[in-house]
Amino acid sequence: MKTGLHPHDLLLEHDRPSSTRDGPRRAEDLRILLEGMFNAGISGELAAKNDAELCRLLNIPRARVTSALTIGEQRGVFVRRTRPVDPRTGTVEIVWHISPLFMGLHGKFAEFAEASSRLCREVAEAASIRTPMDTQRNVDFNLRIAKTIFGKWAMDIFALLYTGRAAGFGEIHRALGRISDRVLSLKLGQMEQLGLIQRDVLSTKPPRVQYSLTTRGLRTAMLGEPVFMYLRFTEGLLATDDADDSGRAPVR
Repeated sequence: MKTGLHPHDLLLEHDRPSSTRDGPRRAEDLRILLEGMFNAGISGELAAKNDAELCRLLNIPRARVTSALTIGEQRGVFVRRTRPVDPRTGTVEIVWHISPLFMGLHGKFAEFAEASSRLCREVAEAASIRTPMDTQRNVDFNLRIAKTIFGKWAMDIFALLYTGRAAGFGEIHRALGRISDRVLSLKLGQMEQLGLIQRDVLSTKPPRVQYSLTTRGLRTAMLGEPVFMYLRFTEGLLATDDADDSGRAPVR
């Protein structure tokens, strides 16, 4: 199922310049604030805290807490409320809690993780999969897969073919930018050997080579997509058009 978010949103972020020098720190503050509020159970109006209380809870300077709260509110992560302080004077204070939308999505990810774990156990049982006697062989095989898929450039290629469906060698090279022809050929060959991508020679004049994901590769990408969505989700990046503290440019 398409989520509207693709792995390249996260994978290629190292190629994108930060909109402000403080961008990475602000994103980290948002993550710390969100995690701290989760752990403290600040997920409803009754448990809401003001920025001073959150500052003491997380040991982060108040200005940074305030900035993270503002960014999080723009992204639908946090909700601000007013709470009476003195009914006689009508004095109120602003308090914050995690939004119901975010809490609901958090629950969905938890359910998905549990379902995925059950699926693995059911498949292993149905296929009578047992831990192999030659554990080193099993480790080597898993490492080969991991290094091929998660090694430098491989995930970029994977994301490009997943979103673009098919691309020629030159198109992939231009999209990745700093990769050499030799390394790109090596990476494509490794992924082809694992059955993740296929190399087709088109009957054009002159003949042209095109790369695309195999059924196995496409399914692997689809299985991996929730991982990237979850990582962005837990960073507080709900909005597709991420806004920084100025409300204009992305926080990276």
